[in-house]
Amino acid sequence: MRRDCCDGFLPHPGCASGVRASRFYHPDTDADSASTLFAWDAVIEITGPEGIRRIPIQEFYIKAGKVDLKPAEMQTGILLPKKSYEGYFGHYIKYAMREAMDIATLGCSVNVKLSKDKRHLEDVRIAYGVAGPIPLRAEHAEAEGRGLEISEAVLERVGNKVLEDITPRDSWRASKAFREHIAKVLCRRALKEAILLAGGVIHE
Repeated sequence: MRRDCCDGFLPHPGCASGVRASRFYHPDTDADSASTLFAWDAVIEITGPEGIRRIPIQEFYIKAGKVDLKPAEMQTGILLPKKSYEGYFGHYIKYAMREAMDIATLGCSVNVKLSKDKRHLEDVRIAYGVAGPIPLRAEHAEAEGRGLEISEAVLERVGNKVLEDITPRDSWRASKAFREHIAKVLCRRALKEAILLAGGVIHE
C-alpha cells in the first residue's frame, strides 16, 4: 500500500488489491465497494504518462460502463480524505438472492456524524449501488435528515425520500418497483445501524 502520497488522506485497502481495483476498471454499479466509497467521498488516484491526478469518485464514474481513464492510464490508489471519515460511522447492507458470492440486487451504504450529545444527525451520507446506471448519492434524502433529532419517524422520513434520488430499472434479478421498495428499507436499516455504531439512541 502506498503511503508516500497520502498526506491528509487514509489509503484504502483497494490501493493494493487487484480484485477491488478491477471493479473500477470495469465499472459495475453492483460493486459492493463502489457505493461504500461514494459514501466516504473517496478520491481516485490515476497514474499515466502525464503523471498523477486525483479526482472525486463521483466524477470518476461518467456513465454506465465508462470511467474517467484516458489511454495508458491506470488507477493506482483509492484515498479517503480525513474530513470524510473523522467522526463518522457507517454501515453497508447488500440485498442479494444468495447469502454470499452473489451480485447485489441493491446495495446501500450510510455514514453518519452525530452531534456531541448524540441526539441529532449532524451529517448523513447515503449511497447506492444498482439504483441507477452508476453508483450514486441520495442527496435529497441526505438533506432531509441533516440536523434532525434522531427518531424512528426520522428514519422513515429519510428512507422514503430516497425515491427522489434513485433510478432503478427492471431486470431479471428484480423489478424496478421491488428495488424501490428495498431501497427504502435498506436505507432505514443501514441508517439505524450507523447511528447505533456512533453511540446514538433512537427514540420512538
